[in-house]
Amino acid sequence: MTNANFNLGRYLFDGKVVIGRPDSASIDIVSESDDLPRVLASPESSSQTIRRIPAGSARMLPPLDPRARVFAIAINYHAHGAEAKALPPSRPLMFYKAPSNFVGHGETLNPNKQLTAKFDYEGEIAVVIGRTCKNATLENALSFVAGVCALDDGSARDLSKVALGNPDTATVLWPDWTANKGLDGGSALGPTITCGPDILTALRERSLTITTRLNGEQVQSESMKEMIFSTEQIIATLSSYMVLLPGDVIATGTPAGVGVARNRFLGTGDQLEIEVSGLDALRVKVG
Repeated sequence: MTNANFNLGRYLFDGKVVIGRPDSASIDIVSESDDLPRVLASPESSSQTIRRIPAGSARMLPPLDPRARVFAIAINYHAHGAEAKALPPSRPLMFYKAPSNFVGHGETLNPNKQLTAKFDYEGEIAVVIGRTCKNATLENALSFVAGVCALDDGSARDLSKVALGNPDTATVLWPDWTANKGLDGGSALGPTITCGPDILTALRERSLTITTRLNGEQVQSESMKEMIFSTEQIIATLSSYMVLLPGDVIATGTPAGVGVARNRFLGTGDQLEIEVSGLDALRVKVG
């Protein structure tokens, strides 16, 4: 990506949450309050530096407003659908995640061992909404996007379905997206939100690649060109259901290579890296 893009991060500094534009050694504070949606909705706010602080003096937080919604798309890469033995859905298949589900760059994932023995990763490209959006069209959908970041959709594979009736005799299992995808501290987002015209062009051209590495080994890597539903289709569909607000996040789906397909689940001490091509990688470890 070129200098036409810039990054927005959310930081804990001197006991309060601020919004800033980072570089290698410092952070230009653009909001002295935890008001990421306002900054995303107001391009002039993101370019007005209030003060500069040393990067080492601030703790990076997930670039996610505590009041935002996070929506994720299931089975949106052809090869991932094949490994999950699932046919392509006829429209974008969506579920919700809560802000409390996410940790930030450099932090530790909660494996929620009291609830799941099959804690899994899903590397994804996430788009962040910058303007209020309702009934978007394929032609204007990307105009509502402020930027892009990497996302790990932490998944509890053994909680993905619940038996209807007596578990010992039940013949019908029902999907339980909330239990599977909604464990606190089990997902990650960041490091920052990359904004600017180049990133929107990349979304439009579907030229971004998502790559996941587990302990340095590449386990996922795929181009957005392999997505079943484009970003525009996802935004148009979701915004037909409900109003999307500045700061809302949409994870666009994971490619093949997830742990459940490899029979390799996450364990304590594992290092996870998720990288959207051209952007800073999101790195977390498993607690």
